[in-house]
Amino acid sequence: MEVKLSKQQKVTVNSAEDIYLIMRQILRRENKIGQGQEHFWMVGLNQANKILYIELVALGSSNMANINPREAFRMAIYKLAVQVIMVHNHPGGNVTPSIEDQDLTDHFIQAGKFLKVEVIDHLIISDETYHSFVDSGIFKKLQASERWILPYKLKERYRNEGKTEGKEEGLKEGIQFAEKKVIEIAKAMKQEEISIKIIAKTSGLSIEEIKKL
Repeated sequence: MEVKLSKQQKVTVNSAEDIYLIMRQILRRENKIGQGQEHFWMVGLNQANKILYIELVALGSSNMANINPREAFRMAIYKLAVQVIMVHNHPGGNVTPSIEDQDLTDHFIQAGKFLKVEVIDHLIISDETYHSFVDSGIFKKLQASERWILPYKLKERYRNEGKTEGKEEGLKEGIQFAEKKVIEIAKAMKQEEISIKIIAKTSGLSIEEIKKL
């Protein structure tokens, strides 16, 4: 659900605090029951760091665990955002990131690379304070993670390892695995009715190959 923004909220973002002040206003719009639930938003930005949209992607802790990148990035593709900021609240007031929060961020960083929409931060907010993954240094560590590395990146790595180290054993199998994952992601994007041109650009598959999926 896209959040309705005032003109004052469609600002150019210069810091995590800029986002926090806006998101705290949005959270405070909720009634007391609503404020006691976890909300997960995606904030889309253009090239000049101006807010294009804020979308409520999930509500409730059970939904947080099942957030699908395809759903979270759909608005970014539609609105032609080039950057996104992940934001969610901790109703209890403790904004320390959990292992699950870090894993979700890791996953979204890699998904954003695939979709050419850069994830630039993740904020955990409460009514009184916030935690920025960038400011705390966690974000940089997650950017180096390979847990959710993209299939085509694996493919490139397997090829490079085979060339530089002369490793033939397992190379073909690794490439086939990566190609299979690329096709699975392309199929999922097609089912979400994402433009074939965008799928081709992000997956490396040809338009003809995508039409056959």
